[in-house]
Amino acid sequence: MNWLIVYAPKHAEQGAELKAFFKRNKISAKTFLVEKDAELSPDALPSKIKLYSHCVILDEKAPAKNAAFAWGVALGRGLLVYAFKSAWTAAAKKCGSLQEFDTFDRLLAYLENNVKAIALEAKKKDAWKKLFDSGNPFTGDSFAVHVQKDNREIVQTYIDAGMSLNERTSAGVPMLNIAIRAEQVDEVKWMLEQDVDLNAVSADRGYSALMDCVWKKNLELTKILVAKKVNLDFVSSDNQSALTLAVGEGKAEMVKVLSDAGASPDKFDALGMSAWTYAKLFKRQDLLEIMEKNHHGQ
Repeated sequence: MNWLIVYAPKHAEQGAELKAFFKRNKISAKTFLVEKDAELSPDALPSKIKLYSHCVILDEKAPAKNAAFAWGVALGRGLLVYAFKSAWTAAAKKCGSLQEFDTFDRLLAYLENNVKAIALEAKKKDAWKKLFDSGNPFTGDSFAVHVQKDNREIVQTYIDAGMSLNERTSAGVPMLNIAIRAEQVDEVKWMLEQDVDLNAVSADRGYSALMDCVWKKNLELTKILVAKKVNLDFVSSDNQSALTLAVGEGKAEMVKVLSDAGASPDKFDALGMSAWTYAKLFKRQDLLEIMEKNHHGQ
């Protein structure tokens, strides 16, 4: 976000005050003193503003005809302009995003109250352009490709553009599940530090993120999610729990991690079986001993 402050000589003090405001907020801003209309010719103005995203005009006088045309071009290209109210600003608003103010105090108050929102919107706009220029559609499926590959920079660009980490693919798979199924440990750790739903359920398998960890037989990811206090006893569409899956895989260490965290071995699935009864069926005394502390009869 780069700001240009265009001011007439009588507004030099206000121009300096505005520049100091942007400096305090760590925003890049440059001042441009307009002493004669020639300085705002169609040839000169676009060359001065092409590197800027926002502009404040401190001059009540409507620009000369040639300058008005140049400002129209600038607005049409997406420059966001804040100016004193005049007959020119009323017409210029039709060309693009321009906000007008009766006084400098009102203009400054608006910027003070909205500078963070303006910065976020500018960041979103830049991110959208970056995605467009790199050929990345703003869709959950495209987002998932980069989550799966742990392309962190592009993932962050999607987030900056407004995509949520709780977005799903067209198949209904949450991004956290995508990262887990790809066994991207670093990506999962990073996602868990963000605003992500730990217990979202995928539409394809009906699995929670924890169940996908167990399904992938990934002990490290299982430990990471358990430490985040996920729902240990969630059951899938076929009524199986993560612990039932772990017993089915015969993974004693996985069963221990879930059991130590308090997972119940007594959740019945669609076949009327539980982690406990499966362990008995498979004659896995070691698993029964691990789960015994949470077992309440059967």
